[in-house]
Amino acid sequence: MKNTIILITENEKTALKIQKKIVLLRSEDSPVFCGYENCFETVKKKKPVLVIYHLKKNQKDCENFLNFLQKTTQTKDLTTCSVLLLYEEIDENTLCSAFEKGLTDFLPVDATDSEYTIRVIWCLQKREKFYESESKKDILSQLKIIDKKNYAYTENYTYTILKEESKKNWGTFAVVAPDINIRSKISPQNLMNIIKKVVRTCDILGYATDFKIYLWFRETSRENVEKILEKIRNSFTLDFTISAGYIETKDIAFDEAENLANKALSKALLKGDTILYAREKKAKEVNLEAGLKNFKLHKENFIKKLESIISPLFYQTQKINEERFFQTQITQNISEEKSSFVLENERGKSSFFVSYPGFTRINIEIIHDIEDMETKKEKLSIDTEELTEQKLEYLLNSFIKEFKNYTNC
Repeated sequence: MKNTIILITENEKTALKIQKKIVLLRSEDSPVFCGYENCFETVKKKKPVLVIYHLKKNQKDCENFLNFLQKTTQTKDLTTCSVLLLYEEIDENTLCSAFEKGLTDFLPVDATDSEYTIRVIWCLQKREKFYESESKKDILSQLKIIDKKNYAYTENYTYTILKEESKKNWGTFAVVAPDINIRSKISPQNLMNIIKKVVRTCDILGYATDFKIYLWFRETSRENVEKILEKIRNSFTLDFTISAGYIETKDIAFDEAENLANKALSKALLKGDTILYAREKKAKEVNLEAGLKNFKLHKENFIKKLESIISPLFYQTQKINEERFFQTQITQNISEEKSSFVLENERGKSSFFVSYPGFTRINIEIIHDIEDMETKKEKLSIDTEELTEQKLEYLLNSFIKEFKNYTNC
């Protein structure tokens, strides 16, 4: 089957001239000519590998070309079709608009034979590379490594991919999420689609838990990433807001970067519509387990650490689950001695307690007092060095799932 190349022009001399200039193409490439009228329908029917569009000078012709280009690049059967623009005279605005809509390359009508040959072959090579890329994406989506709708990494693979990428080179890692009060207004897929329109094709995106989206910007400074995140935030309407935490990964392991960026996001979500940079931990930290002479300072630092973990986690979890549970009251309380997260409805009451009597270990007590069921109690003890937001979040979410199963809500 021959690969069709369509030249769109109404100038017969130009058509013959171009045909002579591309005679060095492969034998399987077959040029076809058509006029401007109904040119998109012709392209849609022929499904060419390349369209060469001859653009004349006036404004109306520019508008027609941009409309044609947009329809072509947005048509599923033409996604691998390259478009080469031939111009007699063109302004920068039209050219920039054309590239935003998917133009492959451009060339003046009076270019040399060599220029024609090189540019056309280059367009065909780009088409082949794009086709190869799409084929690989299809395979990865079938394996559920990437999402089949927007080709972002799925939740099960995002962490692994980004960690491996971080080993190759430095970069800036970011976590983006919609603010708590508007999460019912958008799906993670739609959020991802909006973000993808702003970032570069070389940036890596993937889904994470709780509406979070992970982004990796290879060899990109925190200052430039901040500008990108601001651009993402400004892409949404006024009634829809997002927050983000980010950190540059020079001299820092990815696991630590992920932890710090997520903490920054948690703080940003408490404020709402906020982007925060996560500062690396200082080399000298207060050791919570060491025998500090000043017990008051020891206690203050201990409480501060716990509050930075428990307060945003309890708040976010409450806001998220208030939308999921009907006729279930969710309450939380945080104090210096003991914190609680309680779920209660007509079927029963479940409590998640976090206490810290000795300031060296964390005690977690889970109580399910459910109708027609014997009261279930569970106690855990965690060393303060081992306490992380991820571990506490996992325990709290497991507690909520148990309540849901026991009460059938």
